[in-house]
Formats: sequence, C-alpha cells, structure tokens
Amino acid sequence: MYKYEVGQIVDAFKYHSENVQFDIADDGATILVFFQSPTTEEVEQFKAGKNFEIRFTELYGVIMITVKIGKLNWMDAPYTPHLSKNLTKFQLPNENQGLGLTLILVDTITGEIKHVRLLGLSEKFTKRLFGVVMEHKVKSFDELEYDKSINRIFTTYQTNQIVKLSKDYYKINS
Repeated sequence: MYKYEVGQIVDAFKYHSENVQFDIADDGATILVFFQSPTTEEVEQFKAGKNFEIRFTELYGVIMITVKIGKLNWMDAPYTPHLSKNLTKFQLPNENQGLGLTLILVDTITGEIKHVRLLGLSEKFTKRLFGVVMEHKVKSFDELEYDKSINRIFTTYQTNQIVKLSKDYYKINS
C-alpha cells in the first residue's frame, strides 16, 4: 500500500514512459496516468467536477481498461490480477457500495504527482469488473503469453476501437 500526495516526488516515476496503469488492491483501485510535463489544461481535466468514464472489455485473455478523463482522449491500460502487488483478500465491497478508485496524474519528467482524485464506482460496474477479474484470477498465468497478447491488442486495435468493444462502463458527468 502506497500513500501518494499532490506535490510528492516519486523517484520511480521520473523518466517513466507515458502510459496508463490500472491496478486493484485490497484498499481499492488505482489509475496512474503518466504524462510528460502535463499542461495546466491537462491537469485541470483531472479535477473534481470534470467528466470521467471508465470501461472494460476482454481481448485475447487480457482485461482492457479504458478511461476518458475530462476532455482528454480515451486512454487504455491492460490489467491482470496476477500482477497486482497488494491484492490478497480480493473481496467485493459491501451491498450498495462500489469500488473506490484513486486517479493519479504524474509528471514523468520530474516524478511529481500533479493531481489526485478519489472516485467511487457504481456497485453494478464493480460487480461486473470483479466477476471478470475473479475468472482471470483462478486461471493459470503465463507472463510471456500475457505480454504477447498485449502486443497483439496494441497492433490490432486503436484505443477508440477498444472503447467501442466494451459494454460495461461507469460515467460521472459534471
């Protein structure tokens, strides 16, 4: 479990490639968005009151998470519970509750956390996502095959195509 704060410099985030990472841990889900020198306008899109949408689908045995943050383009992140670092209990939230999601924007040049936003996902979306994640968790896992599948996805599909393939979503409109 890690504690991140706005303004914090994380050495491991310096010179990180621009990408999006999704993970589920015992304390909720996290989306790390790595931008190289994010502009003021990009940082603004992460703030409370801005639209947010999250979707997921399965492609070639990989759970693909897609997110739309404010007015930014859709972004994607492959996910498997087999690589989750802090997922031991793996239990659904209580009835009428959804998964907590921490959205973090990182400057890859400085390693600085530019913004943190806490969101609550719907119970329906959470249950559907957990159902798929649980199915994956009980299957055998080969990291090389997983990496090959990710490469196949990224050479076959653009992010917008992955978005259109996902049926499960949760949206926050400002």
